[in-house]
Amino acid sequence: MMGMPSLSTILALLALPLVVLRRGTLAACYGAYFAIALFAAILWRRFPDFDPYLGFVAAAVLALTAFSLFLACGTEVRWSANRAALIAAIVYAAAIPAMLRTPIDGDEPFYLLVTESIVHDRDLDLANQYRTLDQSASGRTDLVPQLGDPVGKHGEQYSRHEPLLPLLMAPGYLIARLPGAVAVIALFGVLLVRSTVRWMEDEGVSEAAARAVFPLFAFGPPVLFYATRIWPEVPAAFFYVETLRGIRNRRPQRWVPAMIALVSLKLRFVLLAVGCLVVWLTSARVNWRRVAIVAAIIAIPLFLGYLATGNAILAHSWRELIPAGNVRGIAGLIADGMSGIAFRAPFYLIALFAITRWRSVPRGFRDGILASLLYILYLSPRPEWFGGWAPPLRYIVFLAPVLALGAAAVWERVSRGAIALIDAWTVGLVIHGVAYPWRLFHIPNGESSIGEWLSAQYHADFSRLFPSFIRMNAAAWIGLIAVIAFVLVLIPRRKIDLAIPLFALALGLGFRTGPQPAGHVEFEDAHVMHEGGELYPPYYTVLRVAYRGGWVLEAPDSLSFLAYEGPWTLDYISGPGAIIELGGRAYHVPATDRYASIKVVVPKGERVTLRCLSGSINVDRMTHD
Repeated sequence: MMGMPSLSTILALLALPLVVLRRGTLAACYGAYFAIALFAAILWRRFPDFDPYLGFVAAAVLALTAFSLFLACGTEVRWSANRAALIAAIVYAAAIPAMLRTPIDGDEPFYLLVTESIVHDRDLDLANQYRTLDQSASGRTDLVPQLGDPVGKHGEQYSRHEPLLPLLMAPGYLIARLPGAVAVIALFGVLLVRSTVRWMEDEGVSEAAARAVFPLFAFGPPVLFYATRIWPEVPAAFFYVETLRGIRNRRPQRWVPAMIALVSLKLRFVLLAVGCLVVWLTSARVNWRRVAIVAAIIAIPLFLGYLATGNAILAHSWRELIPAGNVRGIAGLIADGMSGIAFRAPFYLIALFAITRWRSVPRGFRDGILASLLYILYLSPRPEWFGGWAPPLRYIVFLAPVLALGAAAVWERVSRGAIALIDAWTVGLVIHGVAYPWRLFHIPNGESSIGEWLSAQYHADFSRLFPSFIRMNAAAWIGLIAVIAFVLVLIPRRKIDLAIPLFALALGLGFRTGPQPAGHVEFEDAHVMHEGGELYPPYYTVLRVAYRGGWVLEAPDSLSFLAYEGPWTLDYISGPGAIIELGGRAYHVPATDRYASIKVVVPKGERVTLRCLSGSINVDRMTHD
């Protein structure tokens, strides 16, 4: 029914237990596989109209979860870093076809265009590639140069992206075009898994803890999604681990090449290099030789960028050297409903708990956190920090192995109820991301994916219950406090485990509050029912997060939403002016060249309709007075 990808996935799942499990544990794992398959077959017979592909992905991820439980808790397990790498290779190979069901997106096709230019033209000029997009393996004929792409003296069209990643993908592309290029990224994912497990061994983490956190790190977000797409993040994470391991073990022949590769992948990783070099310089006596190595590591990628495009910093500006970190950006990284760790990669909340045990955690974890602080300071205020046109948490994928090390170090101190919640949420994220890979590319608009889905199902503003630091809402700082409380109070292991009961209480309160009207309405949100009109600004607008979103209405377009009875303030902008009707009453809206407000009244607390009777108006938001 679903062809070869399904067969290859089944074979991969059957092969996984043979790599590490033995005797009784192996038999029990296959028994769990059979029970999951039987249960899935019963459900399929009971609900024949259910999406078969989603059902298959869900069953496959549940089978992978069962294997992971036997790997973590089994008594007959043969474990090593090489076996962990082989398991990762099998899973990533099975996931690649699923992730490539739709055309690559975001920065991915542009990286591939550079690879194709290297392979076919032996240069970095993409002018030929843009003229012959129908021959590209990207499957995208709609590509145009990105904003800020460098242009050469003779009209050469370069990419704003550093060329190292496309160069690394070239061998894979020559073998199998697009799947081969993605396979190179997956290979770096395998190397990352192996290096991380070896790092845990170096730092004295127990085998039991390493086996427990391995699946959550290797097969959970964000590593799984970036290891099966074309992004520099997973290769960067591998080089970062190798840099930290080399510095820790005093092996410059390992960490110097790894650091040069790291900063050559993406110029922003120079900030990581500086942090690592500070750790290195403070670990021993400073001398001129060390200073020269520091200068060379920073200068090499700049020199290569200048040779390739004539601009050492590509699409960046020297003004970006001025730090502008802010609390909002870092808070959003932790608790934002669309792209924060708590909602998109909850496993790493355990690493935040590890930070509170700073003195007892391994030195490698401390070095990794300290080396990343400069990077976080500079990158926290950027709009892309909230996701951009990329899978969530892009800017901290490099930190995933460091956080995994911290989580493994405190694993025995973590509440089993918290682990159960984190595991269940992670399974849901993996099912969603593998079944619908295009949904990973969620342009930030202030709504989380789950809030948006619930809002669309119930036609009520569930999104307001999820903290948003993109479009600040009332739940933002409350949500941050709740996440911090979860880390400090519910994650630590105690005699009375309240994690699951309190989560159930919060879930019940959410479903009790969500269907009620909100005191604030954003007209572009999913809970608003739109009859005509169009979104403003358009969905694919560059840096859309910087605009005030809204919905443009012309006669006779309308929209409806839940609202409390009483006076409200309507924010709008209208060039020609308009006449609107709200709750059976007409309002004349004056023309304005900037956002303005008018007072309106909702006569009865229920679903109300706002209709444009004449003119044109962009309605932004409405706030209950």
